[in-house]
Amino acid sequence: MDWNDIVGVRETRLVDVELLNFDKNNPRFTPDKRPDEDSDRAIVAELARTADLSELVQSIGTSGYINIEPLVVVVRQNELVVLEGNRRLAAIKALRNEELARHAKLSTPELTTDILETMKNILVYRVEQEEDARELIGFKHINGPQAWDAFAKAKFAARWLDSQAGLAEPLRLYEIANRMGDKHATIHRMVTAYYVLMQAERLEIFHLDDRYKRAFSFSHLYTGLSYGEFTDYLGMPRPRRDQNPPKNPVSPEYHDKLRYVLIWLYGSKEREIQPVVRSQNPDLGRVREVLKSKPGTEVLEQTSHLGDALIMATPKDRRFSTHIVEANGQLRLALETLDGFDPESQSALQEIVASAFKRVRLIKSTVDSQMSEFEGSIVN
Repeated sequence: MDWNDIVGVRETRLVDVELLNFDKNNPRFTPDKRPDEDSDRAIVAELARTADLSELVQSIGTSGYINIEPLVVVVRQNELVVLEGNRRLAAIKALRNEELARHAKLSTPELTTDILETMKNILVYRVEQEEDARELIGFKHINGPQAWDAFAKAKFAARWLDSQAGLAEPLRLYEIANRMGDKHATIHRMVTAYYVLMQAERLEIFHLDDRYKRAFSFSHLYTGLSYGEFTDYLGMPRPRRDQNPPKNPVSPEYHDKLRYVLIWLYGSKEREIQPVVRSQNPDLGRVREVLKSKPGTEVLEQTSHLGDALIMATPKDRRFSTHIVEANGQLRLALETLDGFDPESQSALQEIVASAFKRVRLIKSTVDSQMSEFEGSIVN
């Protein structure tokens, strides 16, 4: 088929919807939002699950498809592939095919002949190569109303940066970020973290498919790498926005440490290891504190137990103060509910109270003794 007869390069035309194909390399398909296979059935179902397709289906099914904003297409392997507008294409395909809608668990309104007719021929704009659509797609999905998640943004920007290799006047990452509408160096941090993950995948240090949870919190990694404790642990230089991040950010002598970090963040399904970072706040900050301490870091490496590592990383004086303040608070609460003590049903508490009293007396005598010695040394 001569695609120029259908739609020429840099032309906008109406095209039979049956000729349009999904972009199977869509950056939207992140590790936790990836279709099970490349079929229309799987892609529509995944977009329905992760991209709020139901609202779009209802809108088009009720009012018809309006050819105002063209889909952006390119010819790839003798197919007309939609680079921009895959959600719209998925909604149209689901409305035109009951089996696709049923599999994706999408409810569709009753369709009239006139409504169906609006979905037969779709306005498209054809680019010569995928690079020609990057600025439009990047800007729309970085800060626009249909923003991608962080991993999709990182993947898109990294692909764009990779395409600059060998060009006479290549764009730097900060220039790509500016064209995508990012003014806060967020894209730089995301691409750095993306390269770290891809390096781990290539070297079989860690596999994203082996993460313990289906949900993939990419922000754990790119936020962690913004802290000096993480980059120092991995032997990485502090990122500079005016320089492109290296494609292999972690040198060989730190590969084992990279494995530790990714296991702490994402766990391992195969090894049945849960991630140490359950939620970014406060767990990522706790790992950061542990990495400041060599003994604490060693405990975390050996056990993947954040609580034990944090205790080891905390100086004894701080631990003592924390425990005393917490114990005093609990005793205050117990005193306020003292009238709730029932001698008949809670007789065992008498032994616990006696034990607590002995500990309090020991702590007080030790503190008083050391304070006396300290005050004496000041006088002398």
